[in-house]
Parts: sequence; C-alpha cells; structure tokens
Amino acid sequence: MHSLAVALRGKGVRKLVERSTRIVSRYGLTVDRLAHELQLFATLAGEFQARPSFPITTVVLARHLNLIRRWHAAGVEFAIHGYRHVDYSTLPVEHQITHVRAAQAAFAQAGLTARGFRAPYLRFNPVTLGAIQGQGLSYDASPALAWPVSNGRNTPAYQRVLEFFGARSTNEQPAVPWIEDDLVRIPYSLPDDESLIERLGMTTSEAMSGLWLGVLQLSHARGELFTLGLHPERTSLCLEALRAVLAAASAMRPTVWLARLDEIADWWRERRVAQLNVWADGAGSFRVHYSGPIGTTLLMRGATARIATLPWADGYARVTASPGESFNIESIHSPLLGLAPDTAPAAVEFLRQQGYVVEINPRPQTGVYLQGLRDFADEDRLPLLARIEASDGPLLRFGRWPNGTRSALALTGDIDALTIWDYGLRFIGG
Repeated sequence: MHSLAVALRGKGVRKLVERSTRIVSRYGLTVDRLAHELQLFATLAGEFQARPSFPITTVVLARHLNLIRRWHAAGVEFAIHGYRHVDYSTLPVEHQITHVRAAQAAFAQAGLTARGFRAPYLRFNPVTLGAIQGQGLSYDASPALAWPVSNGRNTPAYQRVLEFFGARSTNEQPAVPWIEDDLVRIPYSLPDDESLIERLGMTTSEAMSGLWLGVLQLSHARGELFTLGLHPERTSLCLEALRAVLAAASAMRPTVWLARLDEIADWWRERRVAQLNVWADGAGSFRVHYSGPIGTTLLMRGATARIATLPWADGYARVTASPGESFNIESIHSPLLGLAPDTAPAAVEFLRQQGYVVEINPRPQTGVYLQGLRDFADEDRLPLLARIEASDGPLLRFGRWPNGTRSALALTGDIDALTIWDYGLRFIGG
C-alpha cells in the first residue's frame, strides 16, 4: 500500500493535514534540527544511565551515515524500521525477505549490526515473522499493547489508531516479551508521544507526565515492561514528561531495569537456560540448587530459607545464594509449581517464560498445583498469573528481570526521517 494511502487510513484526512503542517516545523532542510533533538533525548537518558533504541528506516540511515555512526558510538541501538517506510502487512513474504536483506546489507556497509526489527506503522502479516527470523534477527518490536490509563480522555482519533495498529489491551495480556519461533517479540506501549499529542490532544507537560507515570506505576506493580515510545522529532515537546518518568523509575523499589531493546531480547532468551533443582532432604526440608546466567534472581515465598534473604515484593523474598550454590529451605510441601499432565503445552511454555519452575504430576505433590488448563489462549494469561499469585502455597521462582529488578523500562522511538526531504521522499517511494 502506498505510504500516503496508509497515512490517510491511519490518521484520517483532517489529522493528516494537521500533521503535515506540524511536520514542516519539526524537520529542517538539514539534519541540524533533528540532531539537536537526538542530543536532548540521549543526554537526558544518559543522566539516568539509560540508552535508547531507535528503529530507523534504512534508506534514511544510508543518507545520514555520519550522524548515525556517531550516535551508535555513544551507545544508541539502531534497529531496522523497514527498508522503506511501507506497510509490511500488504507485502508478500518474498518482498519482505528482500527488504530485510537489503536493510541488513546497508547496516553492514555502515559498520552496524541490526539485531531487531520494528514494522513501519506497527503493521505486519503472518509471514513477517518468518522473514525476520529467517534472516537471523533476534527480536521483533512491532506488537502494540495499549495501557488503560487515558483517564477518560479516550478520543475517536486514539481509538482509530489502536484499531489501525491492531493493538491489544494490557487488560487482556501481560506486557512482557515472549518467544515465538525463536524470535523474541517485544511489545510497544501505547499511548506513545504521537498518541499523547495528536490523538489525545494533550498540550501540557503535566498532562503527558501524568499519563506516562500512570503506565510506569502500573507496569511496576505488575512486574512488566513499559516500552516508552518517543519519536525523536518530538523530544522537546515531551522532554519534561520523559524526565518525570525517568526520575520516578529511578526512585522505585524494587528497582526498574532500564534497558535497550537488544538487551531485553538477549535477557529473555538467556534466562530460559536457568534451572532449579529441588529434592527432599528430610522431613519438612528441601535442598535447592539453581543455575542461570549472570543476574538470575531467585524469589521465594511461603518457606524459610537457611540462607540470608532480602525483602522483595508481593510476599516474595530474594534469595541471596548465587547461581551454582546450594542451600536448604524449610517447607511442608515442594516449592515447585505443579501442573496436571493434560496441561496445554502453550500454558507450560508461557509459565516457564514468566520464571515459574513447573513439575508435571498426575496428582498434587507440590504446594501449588494447577488443573483445568487443557485449553489455553492468549486471554487466559493474566487470569492464570493471578490464580498462581493468589494461592498460598510455598513457591520458588525466577524473577522476570535481572539483578532483582521488578519491572523494565525501554526508551525507544522510530526514526522515519531526519530532514524534511526524507519525510517527503517517503510518499514517492524513497
């Protein structure tokens, strides 16, 4: 689909005209204006030891190699945002593969390695994942998830964009990565900067800060991921809101992990190798041994460890034993998560990716034992997690995030253009 037609579909005629007039004020004839905005973004992030991830349209990268190399050297991650800014949901698989290969070649020529992908317009089709994964990319950051924090300010324009992006609600599924066909899928949080300003009509830093802080607080309470989307051309407009989020995240306890998208993908994949072994060691005692990558966090509830623990959250304590170290706990029942043999494989895999250590048994032999999971769909994920956490049996599990952090925050923003010429070329296939 032609870029102009896609923009009309996603924004509507009136919003597209309004946006076009604002675009002229946000981009310049040279890269100077956007370079200034990128500097603001990176400098503020750096004050809080955070580094952003910017998916960039490859033809734009190729036009501005010196600028991109400079930011890459400063610790910014660049990912593929399409070879050109087109609607990937309309492309057959062979075209998508060609685009991804061309993008990888351009990144390599620039001296960069692209680890991830985000589809332009957050739109993709069933063959997109195969096109990405088949070319060796590590993650896809295209799925859209909407947080229910608009404070009653939902508008037709915002609802329209949610439908256009195919966004799911965090009331329906957790905002965490998941592995699909060996590709890490990382959700993109809505509302982003465009939604705040152009869809929800927010004009003050206080309004924007309030909404994003609501997302941060909810994601922290749920132990999930807030992928804060801020297109660099709007940095000045959203700078104070971004500052408020970073300041609040830095003060939260347990702490928030500030990470790039590639770091999140690597962690989600690496933590899968963590293993926990538990065996009876006398009446009311179990021996525990676990292993995993550096940063693996072991959490415990409903039992007493014969080793030092630290207070954590939600009734859990953080075990201070390091990976490879064994220790004993006092508990009447095994602290593993027991599942009936007919549990759906999708449910087992989901629980393992959340950090639960499962044991398949035909009868209850653990403090927490679940039955009735023969069928499992996406909408069953949150209720299942709530069911486990509402139980009162002893439980050992791995934390979702590294080093005892409770939730994660990623700063990201698509670079579709760096000059007004780049932006105009989008609509004629450039």
